[in-house]
Amino acid sequence: MIRPSAPLTIALTMTAGLAAPAHAQCDVYRFGMPDFDQRRLGLPKRGSMYCMPTATANALAYLANHGYPAAFDGPRDWESPAHERDVDLELFFLGAEMGTDSDDGTNFNGWFDAMQPRALAVGGLNVSFYRTSGLQGLSPKVLSDQMHIGAVVLPVMGWYDDMGGGRWKRDGGHMVTMWGAYNTCGLPADMLLIYRDPANDRDPTAQGPFTTMLTFVEYSLGWTFARKNEADYFPRIVYRLTETGGFLDGFASIWPNFVLSTAPTLDSVTLSVPEPTTDQPGPRRFDARVPGGRLLAVAHGAIPTEGYLLAAFGGGRTGELSAINYVDGSVTPIGDVASPRGLVIGRDGIAYVASGDRIDRYGPTAAGGIGLIDSTPLPHQADALFFDDAADEIVALSQADRRLMRLTTAMTLRLNDALPPAAPVPGEASVAVNPIDGKEWIAGSGSATITRLGRDASGRLVPEALVTLPGVSNPRGLQFGDDGVLYVHEAGAIRAFVPDGAGGWSPDLANPLHDTQSGAVFTIGRGRSNFDPATMDDVNILPPDTGPGQRDCRADLDLDGALTIFDFLEFQNLFDTGSSWADFDYDGRLTIFDFLAYQNAFAAGC
Repeated sequence: MIRPSAPLTIALTMTAGLAAPAHAQCDVYRFGMPDFDQRRLGLPKRGSMYCMPTATANALAYLANHGYPAAFDGPRDWESPAHERDVDLELFFLGAEMGTDSDDGTNFNGWFDAMQPRALAVGGLNVSFYRTSGLQGLSPKVLSDQMHIGAVVLPVMGWYDDMGGGRWKRDGGHMVTMWGAYNTCGLPADMLLIYRDPANDRDPTAQGPFTTMLTFVEYSLGWTFARKNEADYFPRIVYRLTETGGFLDGFASIWPNFVLSTAPTLDSVTLSVPEPTTDQPGPRRFDARVPGGRLLAVAHGAIPTEGYLLAAFGGGRTGELSAINYVDGSVTPIGDVASPRGLVIGRDGIAYVASGDRIDRYGPTAAGGIGLIDSTPLPHQADALFFDDAADEIVALSQADRRLMRLTTAMTLRLNDALPPAAPVPGEASVAVNPIDGKEWIAGSGSATITRLGRDASGRLVPEALVTLPGVSNPRGLQFGDDGVLYVHEAGAIRAFVPDGAGGWSPDLANPLHDTQSGAVFTIGRGRSNFDPATMDDVNILPPDTGPGQRDCRADLDLDGALTIFDFLEFQNLFDTGSSWADFDYDGRLTIFDFLAYQNAFAAGC
């Protein structure tokens, strides 16, 4: 294990939490992240299994201080003893919502099922959960990339038994809250993760001072990992934390809603984060590298910062599938596609591409990277696709044959139904499933009518409702948010609609994504979880005793380990730019009292 014996000094040139250009995509920090203790007298068995509720409470309290006060009844100075009782109660309620067991801890599905409605109730937030499995690994850069686009990240370190010969089998895990990362673009030996550990204070009688834990990472190409209750071991790049010996094998994240949309020319894409949790994120335009072609589809991956692009060339006869990174805008070609029609991504990160009269599956390969796994013929050409997370199925719409198909992730055709004659789909077709009620919706850009499908007593599809949206005559890209908000493209912009209470739908004018300028191809951020209890273990075990961590020095804004005039200059810069990090009195505003609070923090020293 590597544990610095003195507070770490990171000599970086920083502005508002970002490093100089050479490290801009490699380093990221979250000033003001709380560090609540999970060991508390008021929790069952003194909170020994409450790492997931506590790490999550850190994230929610941070959000309450940075633009989302309803997330945790903020903003407040969370280190103040005046709020300790409130935190006790919140941890108790979070544990109850997640189904936390005093002996076995929290189930990963329990975390997602509790946090998704919380995020929707706050508004403008989504949640995701990801666990490594099979050939799918996880690198520290994935965590720092999410922080760059505004997510609050909760890493999961897994405890593994060494079975010999480089084989590892999971035997528990622990969740923490990420504070920052350093040099995640470099070699593993140079990477550094910085986090808040809910379990590093052993005193259950009082909240301890906020401290930070540091760890370097390592990995071996010779390591293999077993799925739950299986004898086979899979090669998987998973980084081990040298501080604890745990493997970085999962994460949860809470992130602001965003949209990945094409330019009007359909040859580049923009990531828009209208209500960030930090001061850095903003629209980013990427070069999609499709000269002579156009983008047919864009889709978010299983990890919020990774997506896929499907481009068409030569009138749609040929195409290309590519992966895109939302932070640096890099586009990596994956493979050529014949007669490309549509694209969706499953909860497990597998890409499904409609290619003529078949669907191609792309995912991690034993040789490394993403590649073609297999192809499955379809009875009808799929003209539009959607992935239904609740059912774990691909929904495929065939315009020419007027069929609606549902396929399992194993590519078994489960349903192949005729569309009712009263459901028009002329022009560019789209299909979506409303997560609120599981109903399929279909539309064609040649008709203003959008059809909500249902089933009669015999199971046949029927037009349950014919919907027209105010100001929409050529709907494209039909989609739903996790909250049931309906999104369509019309006249160069994305429009958001909500039920009006009288059977119709009205423009959602308060929605920050409403009226986003875009081409006809776009995708809305959605909360997702790839957890599969049949193949993934989620037992919680307390981490080894790594000590109390390094005490915070809140006034050290340039992170050089000393308080100097440069920290005052950094505070002035944060204040002048309207950064929430300059809110030193936690009242949600920037005033003269923040200057006084910063002076007091500076005078208190480190």
